[in-house]
Amino acid sequence: MIDLAWSSLRARALAVTLVVISLTCALVMLLSLERIQSATKNGFDQSISGVDLIIGPRSGGIELVLYTVFHLGRPTNNITMQTVDDLATHEAIDWLVPIALGDSHRSFRVIATIPEYFDRIRVRQNDALNFAQGQRFKDLNEVVIGATVADQLDYHIGDSIYLTHGSGEALGKVHDDFAFTITGILEPTGTPNDQAVFVDLKGYELIHLGWQSGTRAFGIANLDLNNIPPDALKPKTVTAAFVGLKSKLALFPFVRSVNEYPEEAVSAIIPGIALSELWSIVGMVDRVFTFLSWLIIAISLITMVTMTISSLDARTREMTILRAIGAAPREIASLVLMEAALIGLAAIVCAILIVSGSTFLAQDILAQRLGIAPDIALITVDEIKIFAMIFAAGLASSLLPAIMVYRRSMQQGFSQ
Repeated sequence: MIDLAWSSLRARALAVTLVVISLTCALVMLLSLERIQSATKNGFDQSISGVDLIIGPRSGGIELVLYTVFHLGRPTNNITMQTVDDLATHEAIDWLVPIALGDSHRSFRVIATIPEYFDRIRVRQNDALNFAQGQRFKDLNEVVIGATVADQLDYHIGDSIYLTHGSGEALGKVHDDFAFTITGILEPTGTPNDQAVFVDLKGYELIHLGWQSGTRAFGIANLDLNNIPPDALKPKTVTAAFVGLKSKLALFPFVRSVNEYPEEAVSAIIPGIALSELWSIVGMVDRVFTFLSWLIIAISLITMVTMTISSLDARTREMTILRAIGAAPREIASLVLMEAALIGLAAIVCAILIVSGSTFLAQDILAQRLGIAPDIALITVDEIKIFAMIFAAGLASSLLPAIMVYRRSMQQGFSQ
């Protein structure tokens, strides 16, 4: 029966190919959306772990998470270090790590922080930031780079680099009067940390001593660092601070106290809640594309049924010959169902191959653009369910032409 169905489909190769292509395109669109959304969501959710709160300037929670965790966009304002020091003394806080953003190195974001950053910030399932080579920075002129930075720029321990004032479209001049030495390279994490350059907050403050309003007033190449007062290198402002609490029970009371802080307009956001808001916004667009995908699948199945019905008259001779050689009406009807099954299987196999290739490419794009490397399975249980639903729908849609073929074969049998 399979050989006979295959021969019948080959006789109508052009029409069958067009139906397979349309059904494959619909499946590719549907599965690609599902995979990329799921993989991106998992990648984002695993980019930061162990951080209870992010304290930053008064702004939207999504915006704060995007530029502090995922290095997307630029901060519009800073918070004073005095406020950070004051909040750090709160009894609910276990640890606090400030960060300062604004500079870059050859398109990679610079994160000025303290050495404790590498102890406190976790990724994926509470994994630590481990070093593939070297160690964390200890002096003002030392720098740690992510795995992607080291790989793409071919950097090694001991190399010297210069930072650039500004980032993205707001690039300024290079801080070529002070070089940083690479002392550590992080292991790959599949998070934005792979695309970051880490320096000490005091070293970050040092290279900006001679800058005013975004321009360099004087250089520090000949400056004796030993003559600089310690307080001069303490940053006046930072972009944000990552916070870990002693108890989860203190989460919402502490958030309320930060939002009501009288000395400065600051806010504390919970990363998980901010990401949930982000996915709720993205989900609206995703649902529209998913609806369109299912609509295309329905149209493809209708096209397959229409093709089968319209070809019945042209296949009258074929049916007559089959009846003459002893084929029962039930067998001829089964032939139509078998053809539909083969079309559905062909579309599913093609979709799996195309989606596997496209998601592999998407994985590289996500890693390069967003710094996240989500794990994408070859095929998931949910996708198997989708394939089963579409396969069953294809067979169900072929029942009408199968019944028509059955009745027509019965009439031929009675007329004989």
